[in-house]
Amino acid sequence: MPKKINFKDEYVCTITGLVSNGLLTIIKFFAGIFGHSQAMIADAINSLFDVLTSVIIYLGIKMGKKPEDDEHPYGHENIEVIVSWIVSIIVLSTGLFLGYSAFHTIIDKNYSHPSAVALWAAIITIIIKEILHRYTLKVGNILNSPAIKANAFDHRSDVLASTSALIGITGARMGWLFLDPVASLVVSVFIMRTGANIMKESNRIIMDSIPSEEFVREIKEFILRYPEIKKFSNLRVHPVGRNYIIDVSIFVSSNYTVSKGHEIATNLREAMIKEKIFLKDVIVHVEPYGEG
Repeated sequence: MPKKINFKDEYVCTITGLVSNGLLTIIKFFAGIFGHSQAMIADAINSLFDVLTSVIIYLGIKMGKKPEDDEHPYGHENIEVIVSWIVSIIVLSTGLFLGYSAFHTIIDKNYSHPSAVALWAAIITIIIKEILHRYTLKVGNILNSPAIKANAFDHRSDVLASTSALIGITGARMGWLFLDPVASLVVSVFIMRTGANIMKESNRIIMDSIPSEEFVREIKEFILRYPEIKKFSNLRVHPVGRNYIIDVSIFVSSNYTVSKGHEIATNLREAMIKEKIFLKDVIVHVEPYGEG
């Protein structure tokens, strides 16, 4: 009996995007060339870079799964952050290239009349890319993967880009030929905006920015579930790829033995890692609490 495909798996999600982008690249190139649409050719180049992006993300996820070693005691998961940063550079470069090309077409007034095939290619792209965006973002949120989330945002950028292409092609077919290269220019702006957002998110993790307030609040509430813990301090949350390492000092009764304090810290650590799926490790420091 064949093995059932798990569509929540990060590799399945990435390969699905890779194959889809490859097919869309071929469709849009032919539609752009035979449909005489610069906007569609620009969108095809965008999809071509999406194929490269998917390959990089796949390799990044694969490398991030490598276990800890002497040089990397916390594992290799930050490779995902590096990958998402590389994706942002590719996306920004694509946007700049397409914008430059469209700008020169507008200046030179080298317009063409797009045909219906380019129109239908844009519609098909919008539908497929919106489905891919929702699916990829769902998987990215489940796994808390910055690389997969970056891929999801790239899909959404493609939806906006293809919508702009659709508007431009429609306008050009109605007689406003300049709208096709203008649409290509708008596509480039959407692409660059997406690249900037992906880079911003990657930099947030690289700079050890704290996670959401809700996540930190949940951690605080979890610690206070233990009646033996009188209070806590120095709570720090350090992102490592898609996961976090928590460092916290807890205060227990000064009448407790060292063994008892260690037991409380161990129980807290194990319970927190078990309940919070994105915690890679919890470092607990035990401090005495004076009770009068």
